[in-house]
Amino acid sequence: MPFQLYTVNHLTHSLSEVAQAASQAAEKESEWFETPGVHSLVLVSTCNRVEIYASADPRVRLVPTQDLPSETQQLEAPHPPHASDGSLAWNFIEGRAVAEHLYRVAAGLDSMVVGEAEVAGQVRRSFTRAQDLGEVHGLMVRMFEGALSTTRKVASKTELTGLGRSVVSVALDVAEESGRLPQWQQAQVLLVGTGAYAGSTVAQLRARGVRDIANISTSDRVTAFAKNHGTRVIPAADLVPALQQADLVVTARGIGAPVLRREQVRDSLSGPESSLTILDLALHRDVEKSVRDLPGVALWDLEDIRHRVPALAVSQVRRAHEIIEDGLSEYDAAVAARHMDPAIVQLRAIFQQAAAAEIDRLPAGDMISREAAEAAIHHVIAKLAHTPTVSAHMAAEAGLSTEWVDALATVWGLTPDVLEAALNAEVR
Repeated sequence: MPFQLYTVNHLTHSLSEVAQAASQAAEKESEWFETPGVHSLVLVSTCNRVEIYASADPRVRLVPTQDLPSETQQLEAPHPPHASDGSLAWNFIEGRAVAEHLYRVAAGLDSMVVGEAEVAGQVRRSFTRAQDLGEVHGLMVRMFEGALSTTRKVASKTELTGLGRSVVSVALDVAEESGRLPQWQQAQVLLVGTGAYAGSTVAQLRARGVRDIANISTSDRVTAFAKNHGTRVIPAADLVPALQQADLVVTARGIGAPVLRREQVRDSLSGPESSLTILDLALHRDVEKSVRDLPGVALWDLEDIRHRVPALAVSQVRRAHEIIEDGLSEYDAAVAARHMDPAIVQLRAIFQQAAAAEIDRLPAGDMISREAAEAAIHHVIAKLAHTPTVSAHMAAEAGLSTEWVDALATVWGLTPDVLEAALNAEVR
């Protein structure tokens, strides 16, 4: 079955539409996999893209779509994001272009921040989850394994990951460059969320020298997260006092509804000189939009961050593309090899049929004589050699002896000296 890709991403849609797609995917994943004609399904969801990788009958369409060129990395202008009935239209590509897209995405070349380190882990976790659910099989397994292997080569053979910093790192740079924060060693940071982005935020803050990081308690996981990352836990009831103490608030929960509301932030601003810097890194906004209008508050969300990403050295991107092309060539070879499977199955069936016929001819009983076994073996050999012998004679008559011997050498792995002897043998 051919591969299909349905994608809503920051290159062609707004982040609010990516969030809409994420909600749809969470609700419909099981239904999509159970759709007649769907063989495999892997769902990849990050802060800036939602993608459905499917192996399916060509007539299957899981969501409303709009076609894109295979070279999606060249797209600059967004396509109309809605179908004729007003529903969200997903970008759609199929065939080998799906593998090309996945390899680029996993390597971070299609990320909001080129070379983003987190995306490979997100793709890996999505693939592992699909395997655990029994939703991915056959060549799609090979495609994801190849993409992840190639990504590791990109990371080791280029400086892409170092130059292309994560969304978290860029966001912290934005906050630092605003001049609103004290030195990182003196900064008090309040964190909302316990997922992968929250963990990355803690790591980035520690690398910059931040000592005081507190987690606001918004779920049962916060205690384990705080223990693993060395942060303090603040009860949800103490949110306003915690905001009063904080220099920087980073939210990365994204539950679909704001967890930081206007009145809470307003109440934390005790005087005209009060200020608060907020980074909302959740795909589904964690901070009410109107918080941005409060005096003394500076709020940046993902839409703001993506317009501030740094340029990347062209040579590193070019080298990454070369490595990806090598990886895709290996993938193409694997696909070509799989296309020979039906022929191999048929060949094995011929061998098994010949063997079974001779077994049926053997004398009844548990023991047979050596002579009977030898006769059966020779009979099988003669049967298997009959068709190649006829084709050899036909090739010779057509002046194609060399071609036939070369083909035989390819199939049976004959060495050059055997080939030479076969072509130069004296006919008696």
